[in-house]
Amino acid sequence: MQNNKIKIVFIFLVLLLFIMGCTLSFKVEVPPGFAISKKSGNYLIYSPDGFKIRIKAEKNTPKKDTQFWSEALKTHLANSGYFLFDETSFNSVNLEGKRITWLMPVSHEYYKYMTAIAVKGNRIFIIEASGEKKLFDSYEEDIEKVISSVYAR
Repeated sequence: MQNNKIKIVFIFLVLLLFIMGCTLSFKVEVPPGFAISKKSGNYLIYSPDGFKIRIKAEKNTPKKDTQFWSEALKTHLANSGYFLFDETSFNSVNLEGKRITWLMPVSHEYYKYMTAIAVKGNRIFIIEASGEKKLFDSYEEDIEKVISSVYAR
């Protein structure tokens, strides 16, 4: 009987740790009119016409600061053919980071790709948005609201 109680308590603790590990490491406000999907540690925020913003947290491995990761991202995207459009600093509820926007020619139009990146402790917080330039520009205010509302746990 004592063994069964120990097994039940052990199973309960394992399940509790699993559930705690599945929770998101951040909170964010979703703009009115957008839908949200929470999957595998990511937030995907969708507009009715298909514009998408993704927010995720990754392990900070190797452990480096925001400057390092933003420079690594810039090097990677520049080497992949993206054109730097804008680079600014941003502040959210409890994060400070870099926001980098790129242009990429696709067929006869340009697409914008934005990455906001910030490091807090053992996590890298990444906010991404992309779309055809005109569509992206129409959601600029909503992108800013999302970025400024991120709260890292």
